[in-house]
Amino acid sequence: SVIITASDTGGSELDPTNSYQYQLSTSNTTAPTGTWTTYTSGTAVTIGTGLNGTYYLWIKEIKDNAGNTSTQSGTKVSTYHVFGGYVFDNSAPEVAFGTNGNTTYAKTQSTTVTVTDVGTSGVNASTLKYQWTQSTTAPTEASFSSTFTSGGTITKADGTGANWYLWILAKDNSGNTIITKSNVFYIDNTPPTVTAPTLSATSNTITATFTQADSLSGINTSTKKYAIKKTSDVEWGDWVTDTAATHTFTNLIKNTEYQVKTQI
Repeated sequence: SVIITASDTGGSELDPTNSYQYQLSTSNTTAPTGTWTTYTSGTAVTIGTGLNGTYYLWIKEIKDNAGNTSTQSGTKVSTYHVFGGYVFDNSAPEVAFGTNGNTTYAKTQSTTVTVTDVGTSGVNASTLKYQWTQSTTAPTEASFSSTFTSGGTITKADGTGANWYLWILAKDNSGNTIITKSNVFYIDNTPPTVTAPTLSATSNTITATFTQADSLSGINTSTKKYAIKKTSDVEWGDWVTDTAATHTFTNLIKNTEYQVKTQI
């Protein structure tokens, strides 16, 4: 805020027809052509709301009743007094995600995060914080605790779900604040089910139907394996890789009890 004071020291008092008005401009040499704002002498006025960059305060000259024009303050340009520049920063920083979300399931998701200031004051590096949530509702500023460095990598290596968001808190040196999130990341740290296979048999074969399932990233069929052993044996037979939904063990001994297991 600024206080503009108009006074007369000569004794004739200020001319009642004076226009007590001001305006901001990016130029300090060319008079502004926008809307002028009225001020009251000696009362603080707020300037620069919503502006970014360097501006100059233009104030219309005034006269006293003897016809003397104001000359003492600021740089005189034509019939105006020019003050400044005043540097304003009303823009929050901008956040860029190197990988802005990933809908392919993975045990770990990561992205670089870069914060830049579009205003004039610069990023306040000490304010950079993050958190992962499963909500699209912005967390409170007070809930952020983990810090990061602009341009660095942030990783999420736990949790499960198709609804993980990376939230970023950043401020510039003028206090402008942004809380923003990435697009959604899919994370899967839950193993497949351990449901036993279903079995059907003939006199010397057993066919096992794979029943393990995964509701998130799905089954990696290339890792599907079957094994068999006689119930009376301690050791299992070697794992057999078979991407099919069923696997048949042949050349078995009639009237012998067997056990079958699967792995994924």
